[in-house]
Amino acid sequence: MFGIGNRDKSGKKKEKASEERKFVSELSYNVRNPLNTICGITEIAKKSVANGNDKDTLMSYLDILGDAATELQQTIDHFFECFESGNYAALSGESQDDVDFGILNKLRILVVEDSSVSQLIAKELLESHGSIVTLCDSGREAIDLFTGSITGTYDVIMMDINMPGMDGYEATDMIRSSAHPQARAVPIIAMTAEALPGDIEKAMQTGMNGHISKPINAEKIVAAIKGVL
Repeated sequence: MFGIGNRDKSGKKKEKASEERKFVSELSYNVRNPLNTICGITEIAKKSVANGNDKDTLMSYLDILGDAATELQQTIDHFFECFESGNYAALSGESQDDVDFGILNKLRILVVEDSSVSQLIAKELLESHGSIVTLCDSGREAIDLFTGSITGTYDVIMMDINMPGMDGYEATDMIRSSAHPQARAVPIIAMTAEALPGDIEKAMQTGMNGHISKPINAEKIVAAIKGVL
């Protein structure tokens, strides 16, 4: 009986150690992800100031910094609350090792985004996982690129919603109604800071297949792409 009791205790210790390692791994990744964004965008913003860029450009940098800072604060608050209570089961989100980044490898993605900063983030994020990225900064350009392409040029379109001139809803509608062989089939994923049920429903009614809330990250993209392919 003594030996069995020791084995039981040993098993529980190993299980607890495994939970703690997972906790630390997830905390590390979920802290580093927004922190890297903050550091990267800070450097870009400093260069922007030095180059005398306009107010709108600087405000777009501040928006991204604010979103990343909020995400970082929420992550730290949540994880330390779980740690202090010992409630590891309450941990949410996937660690980097659990995310199937392989789905992004060699995926041909058209990113429609009017913000040069958001373009840079999306391009670096996607290409770091092997995607082939084409960037454009307006709905009109997206329509021209898609309708002028041969079948199979793009596997997925990531469409920003709030763009000046022609927004993402209008661009999606025109793509869907075009004569291109993939007009009805190409997956289109909305990208927007608006993530209320009504916004998601409108995106679906417009002909989009998925939705990603900003700020974007690899996990959100993988989840959305898995849902449309």
